Amino acid sequence: MRGGKRGNIAIAKQLAARLYPLALGIALLIGIGFPAGYAFLACNAQEKAATIHARELAERLGRMALEDAALWKFQSQKYAAILDDFLPLKNIAHVRILDESGKPLKLYDHDETDGMPLLRSFALSGEAPIVFNRETMGTVVIETAVDRLVVSTLAVFLVFAMAGFGLAFFVYLYPTKVVKELEGEIEGLIAELEAFSYAVSHDLRAPLRHVSGYSTVLIEDYGDSLGEEGREFLSRIHGSSERMRAIVDSLLELSRIGKDELRREKINLGSMAREIADGLRLSEAGRQATFRIQDDVVVEGDPQLLRNVLENLLGNAWKFTAKREHALIEFGTVELDGSNVCFVRDNGAGFDMAYADKLFAPFQRLHTTAEFEGSGIGLATVRRIINHHGGKLWAEGKPGEGAAFYFSL
Repeated sequence: MRGGKRGNIAIAKQLAARLYPLALGIALLIGIGFPAGYAFLACNAQEKAATIHARELAERLGRMALEDAALWKFQSQKYAAILDDFLPLKNIAHVRILDESGKPLKLYDHDETDGMPLLRSFALSGEAPIVFNRETMGTVVIETAVDRLVVSTLAVFLVFAMAGFGLAFFVYLYPTKVVKELEGEIEGLIAELEAFSYAVSHDLRAPLRHVSGYSTVLIEDYGDSLGEEGREFLSRIHGSSERMRAIVDSLLELSRIGKDELRREKINLGSMAREIADGLRLSEAGRQATFRIQDDVVVEGDPQLLRNVLENLLGNAWKFTAKREHALIEFGTVELDGSNVCFVRDNGAGFDMAYADKLFAPFQRLHTTAEFEGSGIGLATVRRIINHHGGKLWAEGKPGEGAAFYFSL
């Protein structure tokens, strides 16, 4: 499960992060690019239409000049008749006639009143020369209304904007949906495993108590008749059962974490660390060990769970410095990325950073039980508690030079 679904979650999260700019690009392309392309093509087509209309009107005016080339500019009645026949259904807003010098002929100026006045300044125009006997007698300038173009462009923009952002939302949401589904499956599997772990651990406690109890009775009551070898075997059975009981108890404790709501309150971890350090000194009074503990490390969290964290981390530091002539164990805070982070540091056995990912998994040990005793559950418990508080936990170390464990809440 850890290598499969968790790997898929990581891939889906990376995909979601990478698809965000793609989704934004899709939204911009479809929502803005397509309407802009439509507006450009529509404007180009309307300008061409205006030019075609100008040519058509210029041809009619050229034919009108056949009757009297000198007086054609003043035949307003005929020009009005031509416009009445020419203008309908052509979306023309303004018609102007220029003479050979480019001067407007006001008599021939025609302005349609339909359309939005605000859009007049954006009118698209086309022009064509009035030619008679291969001579240019003037110019026709036709401006077409853009009301319909503006309305249609807005409609296209709204349609494609909705489509673009809808598609972009789907592209971005899909991996997020996959992540949530996978996380839901993993949470369900974890809940099943925790229930199974709790049931098995609970059911194992009674048989282990019997093995430990009866082996103790055999040693005490029948030890003399068993001989040295028999007593050694029973001693090993008793020790193994006790270690198994410790593992089962640790599993039960691990399975319980996260089921209850946090009882958050302000706690002085410095004072708590000193109490734990005093207990460790009493457990092995002959050891040469120095504790450097920072005072007034006040945090907010569950007192019982955070005591468990410090007991595990300080206990590990105490255990893994056992072979040092002068052990040094530190607890305090350091500022990282603008926030205070707690740490437990020692000069003990240390570990290879290549195996750092195994530290917090249950039963994953970087040292043999012959070197250092332990159940292999302690750091997994610490990680579960820190995660339950919404914090982070990581470790740094070097073989033979010690280890440091950092956590934030």
